Amino acid sequence: MAAPFPDWNDLRDILLITNAGSLSGAARIAQISQSTMSRRLAAIEANGQPVFLRDEMGRLSPNARGLELVAAAREMAAVYDRVKARLTDAGPPLRVASCEMMAKLFLAPALPVWSSRADSAAVLQVHEDVYALEAESFDVMVAPMAAAPERSTGQLLGLFQMGLFAAPHYVAANRIRGGLDTLEGQGVIRASKVLGDTESYRWLARQGGNVTMLSPNIPIMAEACAAGLGVALLPLDLAGHDPRMLPIDGPRPPPCEIWAVADAKSSGDPRVAGFLKWARGHFRATRGEERAAG
Repeated sequence: MAAPFPDWNDLRDILLITNAGSLSGAARIAQISQSTMSRRLAAIEANGQPVFLRDEMGRLSPNARGLELVAAAREMAAVYDRVKARLTDAGPPLRVASCEMMAKLFLAPALPVWSSRADSAAVLQVHEDVYALEAESFDVMVAPMAAAPERSTGQLLGLFQMGLFAAPHYVAANRIRGGLDTLEGQGVIRASKVLGDTESYRWLARQGGNVTMLSPNIPIMAEACAAGLGVALLPLDLAGHDPRMLPIDGPRPPPCEIWAVADAKSSGDPRVAGFLKWARGHFRATRGEERAAG
């Protein structure tokens, strides 16, 4: 009965012995005893099918059969190394662009969760005006908007509950008492660019008032509000705990949608598609936990 043909483990041992030139050297590389390596070789060469030639000094070199097995072992090792490198090397980080407010309230707790589960990390890029960015400068943008822009793909992640706010000295100077039915006669800080197209800020534009500033950046609007420039529509999570601003009673504004969007040409990128799919489930679960806790 012929000995079993050498398997991958046998080929690795043959390659080790060939490279080391001796059983003792191969055993050291494999971190096993010389006797164990000797037994392995004996099993490979069972039934009179030698693989190595032995000289008078005990050095081993592959015979004709051994040379073919060594060539096969090297080819298989090279294929394995290429696959290992391709599957284990970290890919380029996912570039997530957003503003300071979104980074603090929405993304900072979430991105480490994504990075721990993904093949590549996520890099958070904070910009004052994310709406002015070129598509090539980010992989995913997370920002308040009405919907995914044209020629892009996106995922609705959540909502910011909104409220009207003003600085205490603005309230006192303008003698605001009780609630406001409209903003007529008030200074109003309005949104511009993509932010101005959201349902929340379209609602604000319908309330009247005198525009004192336009900005596409909610934190900048909040600072202007705190400085007394006028009434601002701001997320409750941002302004509700800021002692520099007071809530203004009035008509209830609609919430502001938060979207994650990517250029349509990038939709086939596994990192982008994976992030959008993951983000949808993650933020839905997070909102569910918040509702349950409330």
